[in-house]
Amino acid sequence: YKDPILLSSTDGVGTKLKIAIESKILDYLGIDLVAMCVNDILANGGEPLFFLDYFSSSKISSVNFLKIIKSINDGCKQSGCSLIGGETAEMPGMYSGEDFDLAGFAVGVVERRQLLNVNNVKNGDILIGIKSNGVHSNGFSLIRKALKTNRITVDSKLPFDSTKTVGEELLIPTKIYVNDLLPLIKKELINSIAHITGGGIFENLSRAVPKNLRGVINTKNFTIPKIFHFLKKLANISPQEMLSTFNCGIGVIIIIKKDNVKKVFNHLMKNKVEFYLLGEIENNSKKLSNVAIRKFGEWDIT
Repeated sequence: YKDPILLSSTDGVGTKLKIAIESKILDYLGIDLVAMCVNDILANGGEPLFFLDYFSSSKISSVNFLKIIKSINDGCKQSGCSLIGGETAEMPGMYSGEDFDLAGFAVGVVERRQLLNVNNVKNGDILIGIKSNGVHSNGFSLIRKALKTNRITVDSKLPFDSTKTVGEELLIPTKIYVNDLLPLIKKELINSIAHITGGGIFENLSRAVPKNLRGVINTKNFTIPKIFHFLKKLANISPQEMLSTFNCGIGVIIIIKKDNVKKVFNHLMKNKVEFYLLGEIENNSKKLSNVAIRKFGEWDIT
């Protein structure tokens, strides 16, 4: 690095932990934890360098602890960073039963000229959506409420896939996008990135677009994964609220110059990354919201 800037991110897994504890599936939570941090660093153009974790529980179970630490290590391997340490705490006065909590902290680095910034985005730029693995790690308070209201347990079979339980589907680990997108950042082929986490597509894309412009999503070639139709029905909420809460099948949105479309598409196809052309950037002379979703897969947004 010639002119490096350090980047940092800290996050947790949220109430996805409750689903994992109820399902007794703890094998992937560490990947979620690493992903939430390193994907945010990536959204600024950064390459993850190292990661630290914090694990606290009423009483440490060696079996569960090793499962979680192994999955944190797996997440670090996937993102090319080092797990250099952490903190483990037993706090019976704070937690009861099998409850525990996880937090993570990552540091990354980026060349100053490759730092992603909303001011890089220009009128006519293209929006490309990179597919998610599933629900990832946000919206679980709403999910848990919807499951309870409809008397569905984590062990219930999915109505659209009888080979899987609800818990197994919800606990698919968050996808780590570092290997897919970092080469494009280093070649300066990406202007801005939105990591779709809490706040869904509306809120996170808004952060990646300047106020004088507008990101307009209007796509018919994208099929919304069945899990999100299932959650929409359970929670009885509108497409707008779904898109303000969940990733709805798109884990990251990258914004690129129209002239770079061929190079970016070739890279993504060569690396077998599933992606979709979502829309483009327009002028926002009327000072409206800087994100507009007109058509998202099967959902018409008014």
